[in-house]
Amino acid sequence: MSILALLLLSTVARADLSAYFETNADQQKFAEFVAGLDLGCPECSLSYKDSGTSVGMKLKIAGKKAGKWVPRCSATNPEAQVVSYHMARFLGMSEFVVPSAYLRAKGSALSQFKTMLNSARERNKWRLKNRNESLAAISASKADGLLGVYTPQMKGGSLEAKGIANPPANTINRTHAIARFIRADGPMPSPGRLISLDGVVKPKERAPTESELELSRQFSKIMVLDMLLGQWDRWSGGNVEAGIDGARVYFVARDNGGASVSGTSHMAKYKGIVTRFDRDQIERVRQLSELLASPATAVEMASRLGVRSSRHSLLERAKQILEHVKAQERAHGSRAYF
Repeated sequence: MSILALLLLSTVARADLSAYFETNADQQKFAEFVAGLDLGCPECSLSYKDSGTSVGMKLKIAGKKAGKWVPRCSATNPEAQVVSYHMARFLGMSEFVVPSAYLRAKGSALSQFKTMLNSARERNKWRLKNRNESLAAISASKADGLLGVYTPQMKGGSLEAKGIANPPANTINRTHAIARFIRADGPMPSPGRLISLDGVVKPKERAPTESELELSRQFSKIMVLDMLLGQWDRWSGGNVEAGIDGARVYFVARDNGGASVSGTSHMAKYKGIVTRFDRDQIERVRQLSELLASPATAVEMASRLGVRSSRHSLLERAKQILEHVKAQERAHGSRAYF
């Protein structure tokens, strides 16, 4: 094949792949904002992120909350957080996943972060570990700064959907209705029966609701996303969340950094959790597998997803998911799908 033909093939593949990803006005605005964001800008105000197990900085711009920045540590993998967002765009479920982007802290912003870390009086063993890891990373960083992940302030915020996770066992609470609805051997969720989520309600307001079917479908989609990303932190407590939109409640995958894009660990656990799927999402997983397997599109696909480690691990997990779905089809027929 001539060099010109190879260039044309590359151009076509790139154009075709962009069409696979959801891109709305808000996503375009986020991408443009992050591209021009400097944490050390004159309008930027940084403060120490003192909640959770990861350490980082909270950002305000012109006095308004704008989001947070977190470097890699034992609690957060920036790659997993970024890939989860772009994977959600590919899977057609980005409305349930918080936007995320790679961003380097450098110059005055990195100096401020170092001062915050040295001044912090951490008592939690995990935060202490992550503080020390971050200080070591700063010492080893070069002129281009320290790579981390930026996530914007979520409109309306999110609340923990209580009772779905079983933190002591680090898995799902199998007695919860949602846990039973996402299993092919469990009851089929109703499209007309409305339910609320425990803990997801604003003070002095009526609890928002959604149909059993819609909430179960959403949560099943998040489980498949977790499988693709190698998620290990969903069940530790506080990471099963939901948002409120008027009278409607919906699941949110906000904290997705507790995952490893490399390797194929944690698949067995999730195979025991989710055995009922959304047909359209599984078709997208099939397309993902094809795009990552093809020499003509694999590198570009991994790049668009934000993968910086192993696209081969991602391909293997996609294949395992498809095999898992086929096994559920054989065992349960149409009940393997909503």
